Amino acid sequence: MNTAKLYIACVLLAAVLALGLCTGSSAATPAAVTDARLMRESFRQFDQNLKGGWRTLQVQRDYLGAAHAMLEYLSVHSAILKPWQKDSLAFHLGHVYALAGKRQEAIHWFQKSIADHRMGNPAYTESFIAFLENDKPALLADRHTLATTNPGPWRAEDLREMDAMLDYFGDPFEAAWSALMCHSPAAEGTGAAWFSYCKAIDAKYRRLYAKHGIK
Repeated sequence: MNTAKLYIACVLLAAVLALGLCTGSSAATPAAVTDARLMRESFRQFDQNLKGGWRTLQVQRDYLGAAHAMLEYLSVHSAILKPWQKDSLAFHLGHVYALAGKRQEAIHWFQKSIADHRMGNPAYTESFIAFLENDKPALLADRHTLATTNPGPWRAEDLREMDAMLDYFGDPFEAAWSALMCHSPAAEGTGAAWFSYCKAIDAKYRRLYAKHGIK
């Protein structure tokens, strides 16, 4: 009798374990498919497309997921990525870590993008580090440097980002960035995912928006 009960218990346990394994595999499949799809994208699709690549995770506020995708992309394509492409991914890693509130990780990647930088003027990236380190004089100095160096359409957008960081100095980076992007005629996106993102940001930082008079 005891042997029969033990046999039945073992069968039931095996069934439960098998079900758990199957469920786990099923739950993991979408993420694996998504990662594989992203890893097959060209650098232009993955990093330069403002409505695709790792940004599809950012607009879901899955900042750490976006960081993981970039780290994996760097690993998978390291042999073929050009130096400036690695710089770009390093900077964007700093950006999503800053959005996630991961200050040390953000500073590390921003600094790495500067250390490996091939584009001459690091003041733009240094301004993000200054914001994260609560160093307002450094942020103001970086803005002055950028404002007096190689003016142009892209430079104007960089200065707007610096102004947002100055306006939200001392507040979370996510608040400064989203105030700029979600309440601006030059907002980054207009799709349903972007509106959903901005709605969530507004709910989280409504007090800060009210303080700065943003409607």
